[in-house]
Amino acid sequence: MSLEDMISGSGRLVSGELSQYSSKGTPFQPGDVLFGKLRPYLAKYWRADRPGTAGGDIHVYRPADDVDSRFLNYIVGSRDFVKYADAASKGVKMPRAEWMGLRELTVSHPDLPTQQRIADYLDRETGEIDAMLAAMDELTTSLEARRTAVIDRAFLPYIGVSSARLGLVAEAITGLTYAPADVVDDGGTIVHRSGSVQNSMIDRSDLLQVSTKIPDRLRLRKNDLLVCSRNGSAHLVGKSALIGEEEVDETWGAFMTVLRSPNNEYLRWYLQSTLFAHERSQYSTSTINQLTIGMINRLEIPFPDATEQTRIADHLDEVTGQIDAMLDKVATLKSLLTERRAALITDVVTGRKDVA
Repeated sequence: MSLEDMISGSGRLVSGELSQYSSKGTPFQPGDVLFGKLRPYLAKYWRADRPGTAGGDIHVYRPADDVDSRFLNYIVGSRDFVKYADAASKGVKMPRAEWMGLRELTVSHPDLPTQQRIADYLDRETGEIDAMLAAMDELTTSLEARRTAVIDRAFLPYIGVSSARLGLVAEAITGLTYAPADVVDDGGTIVHRSGSVQNSMIDRSDLLQVSTKIPDRLRLRKNDLLVCSRNGSAHLVGKSALIGEEEVDETWGAFMTVLRSPNNEYLRWYLQSTLFAHERSQYSTSTINQLTIGMINRLEIPFPDATEQTRIADHLDEVTGQIDAMLDKVATLKSLLTERRAALITDVVTGRKDVA
């Protein structure tokens, strides 16, 4: 289990395949409650329904004999717990909440029958909210599938007609290797990692800085394509985003790759297609989730002339922009429901709302 497997503020896991890591972690069993101690304000928690191993940035809480595990889960998911964890965390760019601080938090501890009554109530109420969130997830999936289909259709006429090896039309550059001691809270160079790429856009909410000297070649340029080339989660390998003005002169980590070429306005769309996903899967292995420079260079891609590339990019900008606007509206509604869910849990487990 990794932090990437948990959905913020929902008590749920992502759908599909979960992360697989070979490193050691903390074993958990059904009924244990997991909480992400890294950036605790993200409110990543989950009540285990199966045994497994939690990654290093996840706490595993095992309920005492007189504690209903569902009640403990709701405590961990409450605003009060998350706010306390955030306040108790240490570190600026990578804040972590450690158990020695969290253990001091005073929480509600009614008798077991009361805990069960509260948990039953919250199961019902949050169940209704979760059903609405699930419906919105389905809508999101449908819109994303529509978006992908639009992108795929733009490339189909050129498959087998006009193609090129990716390594011949773009330079692939592996990112910066740095030591933990190089990480600084302020005054360094920003390093973009996997978390910087969200929904094919650059996300600046989780940036790390290093004091390392950065070669000019490893400084980002406008319209570079930042690609996740190695990750514990296979489905995250290959995600990409186009670099804008704000990221110029920053750098990227060793598990990321930059594609540098004058064709990136076109290539960025191809990297979002299932055609790219299928092509890169031909080079994947069962043991390592990665795209090496050699793999990238060998990828065969549709590659029409410059005029057609511009036409395709302009068309996809327009059509996907409309779909993205709908996705944004759905995301806003989901955020409001998630907030309502957290508020309800907090009011009930703290006794502000009586469910007797």
